[in-house]
Amino acid sequence: MRLIMLGAPGAGKGTQAQILAEYLKVPHISTGDLLRVEIQNSTPVGLQAMEYIRAGELVPDSIMIQVLEERLRDPDCSEGFILDGFPRTLSQARYLGTTLRRMKREIDSVVNIDVDQQLILGRLAIRQRTDDDPKTVKHRLDVYHRETAPLIDFYLREGLLRHIDGDAPEDDVTARILRSLD
Repeated sequence: MRLIMLGAPGAGKGTQAQILAEYLKVPHISTGDLLRVEIQNSTPVGLQAMEYIRAGELVPDSIMIQVLEERLRDPDCSEGFILDGFPRTLSQARYLGTTLRRMKREIDSVVNIDVDQQLILGRLAIRQRTDDDPKTVKHRLDVYHRETAPLIDFYLREGLLRHIDGDAPEDDVTARILRSLD
């Protein structure tokens, strides 16, 4: 199973990706986590990415593509994966499609977790990550709506999109996702 998780920051896509990865026995690939490792290790890619993250901007495609493609080539991804945080732009979605075709793989489904923006702001306020201060969160949501939301239409046209109401307890959201994948 090859899944993409979409949703605004704080919608719960990372949490659901972790749960689904364990259930489906495939790796959960969080580009945010991959970038945090690069930043923690002060790699050249990590230092570049940190500048964008601090400003609340999306990390450029050239950086994201480099980090993700390397991860998708790992042997544990051969039978499937769950992408969390990629793609975030139409150009990344197109790149991903091209890369997967070259690897003779394809996406099975795209899960979009819908959550009201006020609920998201409340969730992020208690999450306590360094990139979750209110000003940065507001900017990240604006960037999401401008840059990432168009992916919903893109994957809808591809026939891959599954809308999930994320305004529910974690277990209910998981059950909704699993039902949508049947």
